[in-house]
Amino acid sequence: MVSAERSAQRQRRYAVVLVIVGLIGVAAVTLWDHWRPPSDPREPSPAMEASRGAATGLEALFAALGIHRPAEPSEAPDFSLMSLDGRPVRLRDLRGKLVLLNFWATWCAPCLHEMPSMERLYQTFKPTEFVLLAVSMDRQGAEVAQPYTDNLKLTFPILLDPASEVARQYGVRGLPTTYLIAPDGVLLGAVVGARDWYRTEAKALLAGLLRQTPSAADRPAQVLQ
Repeated sequence: MVSAERSAQRQRRYAVVLVIVGLIGVAAVTLWDHWRPPSDPREPSPAMEASRGAATGLEALFAALGIHRPAEPSEAPDFSLMSLDGRPVRLRDLRGKLVLLNFWATWCAPCLHEMPSMERLYQTFKPTEFVLLAVSMDRQGAEVAQPYTDNLKLTFPILLDPASEVARQYGVRGLPTTYLIAPDGVLLGAVVGARDWYRTEAKALLAGLLRQTPSAADRPAQVLQ
């Protein structure tokens, strides 16, 4: 009889101990939730990490294409030139669009080499917020530029700068020279010499930059398919 009572007492003490341990555990969790330090606001959020990763990817594409990035952001010089079809084209009117501005001439052999890839690039990104402008520096103007572009079946806008006034604004020293201009009018980079503008890196760069343009955020993914 005594043995049974002692066993019952031990069970009751064991139960009490379990309850106390459980209460201590709950209290500890509650105190931790209340007193744990807030997260460091300097720590990057997942969205910030993704943005940094995208920026790093774009820089790699600029480098792969040999496009030199400006040390400090600056606005692209505004200009207005006549096109081959007789229309005035002003750079400022193209705000909101990503602009590839190319300076070339009919006597420039490297220019001839890169023009077909520029046409393919233009046709691929034509449905997006992208503009390709090719500025002819030929002194004879349309007289020589028109047959040249007709022969290559170029459809992107050809502008005429026979006095090289705009070329001087941009500091062009060799042909071809190409500039990338952001939708807000800021110079993104420049490259001297011919490029294959239809290579994977070029298309990926334009698509990435266009994704940063709000009105075309969901379009660029389609052009790489």
